[in-house]
Amino acid sequence: MSHPWEEIDLNTYEAHMASAEVYQLQTLNKITRQQLIEYKPSTVAILGVAGGNGLENIDKEITKRVYCIDVNKKYLDACRIRYPNLLEILEFIHCDLSRNDAILPLSDIHICNLIIEYLGEESFGRLIYNSKNNVNIITCVIQKNCGVNFVSPSDHSSEFEPIMAIHNDIDEKKLVKILESIDFSFIKNELYKLPNGKYFLRLDFKRK
Repeated sequence: MSHPWEEIDLNTYEAHMASAEVYQLQTLNKITRQQLIEYKPSTVAILGVAGGNGLENIDKEITKRVYCIDVNKKYLDACRIRYPNLLEILEFIHCDLSRNDAILPLSDIHICNLIIEYLGEESFGRLIYNSKNNVNIITCVIQKNCGVNFVSPSDHSSEFEPIMAIHNDIDEKKLVKILESIDFSFIKNELYKLPNGKYFLRLDFKRK
């Protein structure tokens, strides 16, 4: 049985995310750059890497291994093609992170931008708990919809029907509580405004 994200064409996804009325691809790129600059990781795991938006911000003098994780193998194949200059440090992991037995690789930081919405707070907490010895810093972005549809209107928004069934509106207080209960301290939050009154909320956690 295929995963809903396997039904979403990468070019359609990126065109939607980059459109002026959505402007999320550009914002996520900026955030990923900040995450990398702030933590200067030797190793980084990117959950839900999609087509690799933000990988161009990798500094190979600092970062020696990047784990690119996604449920859609075609997305990972696109990363291979798009970033030939990084291939020696990229490791591709084709994985459904919603599985009870999913384990994250050992890494200095785990970037979890717009992935928790498709797992839910409890499932994400289980993933982190199961991978606890491999996780030090979690830096994540969730989308706050402010009462409007989570898929912003664009010329491509109708193509996102398959993922609506697995989407969750994330309660940041619940997420913080779950991660604190498994010994991760809440260390940072930052807001990024988006069109249509939405915003991204960045939340960072550190293992105690």
